[in-house]
This record gives sequence, structure tokens and C-alpha cells, in this order.
Amino acid sequence: MKSITDDLYESFKKNLESVNGNCMRTPKAELGKVITELFKEHNIDSVSLFESPMLREARVISSLQQNGITVHTDHIRLHAETDKGGLSEAQHGIAELGTIVQEQDDVDGRIVATMSEYYIGVVKGSTIVPTYDNMFDILSGMKKIPNFVGFITGPSRTADIECVGTVGVHGPIEVSIVIVDDE
Repeated sequence: MKSITDDLYESFKKNLESVNGNCMRTPKAELGKVITELFKEHNIDSVSLFESPMLREARVISSLQQNGITVHTDHIRLHAETDKGGLSEAQHGIAELGTIVQEQDDVDGRIVATMSEYYIGVVKGSTIVPTYDNMFDILSGMKKIPNFVGFITGPSRTADIECVGTVGVHGPIEVSIVIVDDE
């Protein structure tokens, strides 16, 4: 399996940072440490986490718990409103937008990305495509499109009729994306 090229990573990072998102790249072996450090830097002590094979393999839950962070993986609807952090794996990324793409049938996978004040999205480097059109080619080629396809680009932003902008009304105040190099 190929990993992300340096040029594609730099494009993704530049475009995410242009909308006030944060981006970093790590090997899977360091993923638990990187995520734990990000949550600690943001003073997050409670996290809603939607499990995935990659997060399990990287032992992210045990890394967080060993560092005093409470992790909720069950009954996320009950905890997401009060957990300050959210974590899930995205299925794709779009470099030209600095966007991750969630393809979910499970509501818990969607909630962790929208209810927390600080969200960390994790995406495999090999699943990042250069353009929006490339992503739609992938979606249109699926035999069954998931119940939900969400495009997440940086922190939530909205404005009122007088164009007064606000961050965090319809989603997280801060977003970090961790791109994991394939091994």
C-alpha cells in the first residue's frame, strides 16, 4: 500500500491551516503518543472516541488512559456533550481542500466530530486524494454509499445576517488532523 507523497501532504496541510485547522504527520507506531500529546496540550481530560481498527492497533485508548484521560467508547450520545475532546478515523482526505471525509453508517462516528470542542481526525496517508473530483469518483464508484458522508474542513464556522462570524456553534472550536503514514 502506498503512503502519501510529501507534495500531497504539504498541499493538505497548507489548505487545512488556511482555515485555522492543525495538521501533523506520524507513523502508526507513534499515533497513540501524538494523540495523547495533542489532547494534553489542549487540557482535555475526557474524550469521546469512535473505535476503528487503526486506533486499536495503535493502542490509542491505553495511551490516553495511562496519561489520565477518560475515554468513552460506548454510549457516546450520553458523553459527547460533556466530553471536551472527540476522536475518530476518517476514511479519506482531499488535499486541495485540507478536508477529511467521514463515511459512516454509525451515528456515534459522526457525533464525536461534531459535539466536542476539540476534535482530532485521523486519516491514513494512502487514502488522501488530490482533488474534490477524485473523491466524488470514489463515492460514485461505491456499490453502496454509506448513510452519511461528511466533509470536515477545519473548525466549525458560521455567520449571522450582519456577517458577524462565530466559531464552534455547529461543531468543534478547534480541529487537528493527524495523517498516518502507511507501513
